[in-house]
Amino acid sequence: MGDQVRTMIPGDSLPVEPVGSLKANGWLPGTWVKYTNDSFTFSGAQATVDISDGEGVVAGFLKTGPQHNQPGMLLSDMWRDDLTRAGGDSYKDWTAFDAGANLYLDNSKQLQREGSRIVTMVIAATGTWRVYVFETVNLAERTTPGTGAPLVYLPNQPLYVSNRGYFTNEKEGVNHGWVEYIVTRTGSDREGNFLIVSEGKGVAP
Repeated sequence: MGDQVRTMIPGDSLPVEPVGSLKANGWLPGTWVKYTNDSFTFSGAQATVDISDGEGVVAGFLKTGPQHNQPGMLLSDMWRDDLTRAGGDSYKDWTAFDAGANLYLDNSKQLQREGSRIVTMVIAATGTWRVYVFETVNLAERTTPGTGAPLVYLPNQPLYVSNRGYFTNEKEGVNHGWVEYIVTRTGSDREGNFLIVSEGKGVAP
């Protein structure tokens, strides 16, 4: 699985500080967030955000993972000796944070990265992006396995935010609004299956 959202055509972004359940539990790249009224801890942030459940306001999605050693992430932005990431890619990323440490040293005690505790949020709906984290089964299947179905993504489909904060083509409830992105295409590469999503402003879902 890719451990960051890839830029196809850049969109607007904002440096934000994760709080609440994001700070406590971590997140996967491409997770949708909403603004909060929490105070900044780090002066470089422009806003504080927590995970969105797809209802009401959705501000944007986070471009990178959080280095919380979540399943599938494995400290994705800590460099290993071969300059790759376990389960991830070889791009060096300095934008996300680790909740428990400020810096990491390699085997020679040289600084590898220093956490900023700030992450880049892509402001909805801008740009075109390749995302590796999205819902693959519908809400019914996630809630009660065996009762739902896989999700199939097709070009020009409108996208929503799931109750877990991920891209989905299923409108899970009446309060889940279209986030003005559509599917451009689907595909896979060495990092896994992906969606390319683009602005769909002016297109009725």
